[in-house]
Amino acid sequence: MKKYIKYILFGVLAITASGCSDYLDVVPDNTQEISALFNRKETAYRALATCYHYIPEYDNTYSFLGMSDEMIMSINRVTDGKNAVLGKISADQPIMSFWYGDWGGSWSEHAPCEASLFIPLRICHTFLNNIDRVPDMSQSEKSRWSGEVKFLIAYYHFLLFTQYGAIPLIREETPLDVSDKANQQAREPVDTVVNYIVSLLDESVNALPVRIINTSEMGRIDQVINRCFKAKVLLYAASPLFNNNPLYYSLENKDGTKLFPQNDTELEKQKWQRALAAYEEALTMCRSANIHLFKYPSSDYSKTVDARNFRNDSIRLPYMYNYQYAMVSKWNEEVIWGCSRTTDQVLSWHEIQRSINYKSSAATSTGDAWQWFGPTLNATEFFYTQNGLPLDEDPSFDYEHKDSVVTITADHNTVAQVGEQTAYMFMNREPRFYASIGFDRSRVRGYGTIYNLKMRYQEANGRQTHDDIDVPTSGVFLRKLMHPDTQGNGTITRYAWPIIRYNEMMLSYAECLNEVYGEQRQGEILALLDTIRARSGVPSVETAWANAKHANKYMTKDGMREIIKQERTVELAFEGYRNDDVRRWLEGSKYFNTNIWQWNSDATTAAEYYKRVQDPELLHVFTTRNYLWPIPTDEMVKNPNLVQNPGY
Repeated sequence: MKKYIKYILFGVLAITASGCSDYLDVVPDNTQEISALFNRKETAYRALATCYHYIPEYDNTYSFLGMSDEMIMSINRVTDGKNAVLGKISADQPIMSFWYGDWGGSWSEHAPCEASLFIPLRICHTFLNNIDRVPDMSQSEKSRWSGEVKFLIAYYHFLLFTQYGAIPLIREETPLDVSDKANQQAREPVDTVVNYIVSLLDESVNALPVRIINTSEMGRIDQVINRCFKAKVLLYAASPLFNNNPLYYSLENKDGTKLFPQNDTELEKQKWQRALAAYEEALTMCRSANIHLFKYPSSDYSKTVDARNFRNDSIRLPYMYNYQYAMVSKWNEEVIWGCSRTTDQVLSWHEIQRSINYKSSAATSTGDAWQWFGPTLNATEFFYTQNGLPLDEDPSFDYEHKDSVVTITADHNTVAQVGEQTAYMFMNREPRFYASIGFDRSRVRGYGTIYNLKMRYQEANGRQTHDDIDVPTSGVFLRKLMHPDTQGNGTITRYAWPIIRYNEMMLSYAECLNEVYGEQRQGEILALLDTIRARSGVPSVETAWANAKHANKYMTKDGMREIIKQERTVELAFEGYRNDDVRRWLEGSKYFNTNIWQWNSDATTAAEYYKRVQDPELLHVFTTRNYLWPIPTDEMVKNPNLVQNPGY
């Protein structure tokens, strides 16, 4: 950790900032001294922009989007995210690490963050210690900027907390000339970490504007973002990974300080109650700020490539647009906090839209769409049937024969090619499935037209040679994260990646309600879930489960917990939540120790193509040690006060 201190003074200036928003798309000037930054407002702003700069690029192919059972890629193009779930993470190879950033591996230049998050933590403290020196700023401006930076200190600590649990806390700026021992901090207990993060959020909230509506400042922190993020922090703290987790009862510092809570059931309940109260406060603020679920404007139907079909398909298309555009419509009313790129960067070809794009018939090179990063077949089963039930709970869905070949009927004409053959499991699914997944013989919206996918061997969208790696490994495309106006010639229709959305807040609130009250407040929980489902044309929980194989499941706290988890998995699919959610629920062994199945992409006939095959090199490996990241070996050597997480 100490090796990064030297960067505070000149590293703050020598960064090529990608920017958190249009307003913060600033490149600090590396010719200035740190003292000059705070001589006037214009240059102090560059320091503020640098504090924001280290927010991870969530929309990058090499981010955490590839680190779960949702996504897969060819073994020839495995990124660090996938290597982590293949079991290759270690203290000597600290891949996907917020503690370490770029660790020097083959894909490390595409790490989720460009450097250790201990760097921006110290930069932020440098900012706080100097902002009052700026002569041409009002006190309210200084207070606001300081509030934003305190939030960012909380945010960067939280990211480290999600990976390591107990971490050293950076409470102040560390001068360059300190001795090594001054930087040899021990890890602090997880409850101390959480309380410090929350204290920063509470301390900073009143200095912030209530809600930013000025488009030139989108992405900067306001009170609504602050309160919503506080709720998320407390949700994680209440979750099984960090709350009374017996896996870590024995983890302690060298002085005997216990780093995780010790079998305290009363404290366990209090954490859920604390999270619930935070969500109630945050959602009240959201409603006051007119934040709500996005719905695609009916007045815009005539502007879409589906204008004719909208008149004839009331059961799918409007709901598909509601769901997909809630993600890709820039700064829509559902986005609470987002981060957008405004210009192409060095890694622009690694933006998620390019990596998941299917090749346009007008494309002139394979580079127009790499096609090698896509959903697993496992993830296609997350979504419900058209009756709003999990595939194995719907009596009308033949789960045993889900891979059988069927002919597409006329009632699917807006989502699939009538008369062609496809897999049974792709028929009679909910609208969110069709908005998310492009499958062989499906019809998808893109390139300004409706596109008919043909994905078998040597077909237009399939593998062209037996060793072709620029095709979706599993045999399905990801549509959800692709703006329909994005082109196959490298033209990206940009949107703000939603770091916090209103639908996530509703789902998290439902989770807290269930944990605290269970059946006592079931009506409120159902109302939250049903509102989300209705936006996507999915029957209510009670209506759907009345016909399920286990019809009374939703009536119990345990059953409702499973339903909430699957609803969250579907609603937030492919947005980067899956890895954290499964870990915080302590369900890694259940979901991440899995065979990753794919269609037989070398086949030319439907009968052969829809036979599942498995690449043994892509077997996910998860053990209990994988719930937390290892502290890098060289950090353990430099700081004798650190203790390693179990299993490394």
